[in-house]
Amino acid sequence: MKILQIYKDIHPEIKGGIERYVSEFGNFLRNRGHEVIFLVARRSIGFQKREKSNGIQVIKAATLFRLLSNPVCPGFGRLIKSLDVDLIHVHLPLPSAVFSILFLKSDIPVVVTYHSDIVRQKIFLPFYAPFLEKFLKNSSVVLATSPTYIKSSRFLSELQNVISVPIGVDFEKFSPMEKYNTDRKKASRQRIAEKIPDPDNYFLFVGRFRSYKGIHVLLDAWRDMKHSRSLVMIGDGPLRGEIKKRLEKENLNVTILQCIEDSELVDYYRAAKALILPSIQRSEAFGMVQLESMACGTPVISSNLATGVSWVNRHEETGLLFEPGNSAALIEAIERMESPERDYFSKRCLIRIRNEFSQEALFGNVEKLMLEAKEHNAG
Repeated sequence: MKILQIYKDIHPEIKGGIERYVSEFGNFLRNRGHEVIFLVARRSIGFQKREKSNGIQVIKAATLFRLLSNPVCPGFGRLIKSLDVDLIHVHLPLPSAVFSILFLKSDIPVVVTYHSDIVRQKIFLPFYAPFLEKFLKNSSVVLATSPTYIKSSRFLSELQNVISVPIGVDFEKFSPMEKYNTDRKKASRQRIAEKIPDPDNYFLFVGRFRSYKGIHVLLDAWRDMKHSRSLVMIGDGPLRGEIKKRLEKENLNVTILQCIEDSELVDYYRAAKALILPSIQRSEAFGMVQLESMACGTPVISSNLATGVSWVNRHEETGLLFEPGNSAALIEAIERMESPERDYFSKRCLIRIRNEFSQEALFGNVEKLMLEAKEHNAG
């Protein structure tokens, strides 16, 4: 089957959760014998560009501009029509793809993975909502990444063709340190010690430096703590300059690391006291970093959003939830992670992740739904 994967960006050019999912699922489909094409938007103004990512063709559509991070690509529709594929897999939110496919009036089956509602751009919802609703209704199937998001989203809760298929994690990449010998553990610790001041006692944040991530809540907690603790922030993004200025001004015990590959990132997960995900908006629909951390046996402290975040991280089981935006509650959760409770959370992380979040199995479920959509369309 010839499958077109559509999103605004692709990993590793942009190291975000959805971008990683799109890339890894494309590689899975290719390894299963399907022909895969990625259609994304150029990051800068310019003509259409074609290149390869892990042997898969990537078409970067010409982009007029980006409006609150959403690309405006007038040529999306023509490109889709010219590619002659068997199935289109769209990752939302991406208004350019919604409008393009609606006006294309094609018979090609469409499968949607609905990662998140429109949040930052909600001022445009009165105009956009009717088109999105029609697009979702007309799609062969809509996949939400958690049952919680289906219940809490105005666009999914009444939809008849929606089902939940969670995101999974690659157990080959992310696993606990216990499986390795003493020399491997020493080497891992040494790599961390070369970059951070306290390799044996730190908390971890991994993600894009964006406003919805609640980074200001995280830094408020580090400012207000009675006892100083080490925090490692791995990532990059629009708020980097603002964050660095605040760290210098308030003399916070925080280390920022950029351009960390998966082979190195896993070391930081394994050695951390806990991963902290302090997001404050529904844009954080799932939190793939939670899976990666849990697969390494490291508990999670995350905000209690009505999204997949609180569904993945079970309170008092795989970690702790705190009220979104409440830095005092976050401090309390951090203090609990320094008690013997952490060992219990760590063990429960591994049980939950292995039972419910195998990437291979969950990718296989999506592939099965794609095949069914194609067969139903042909019939």
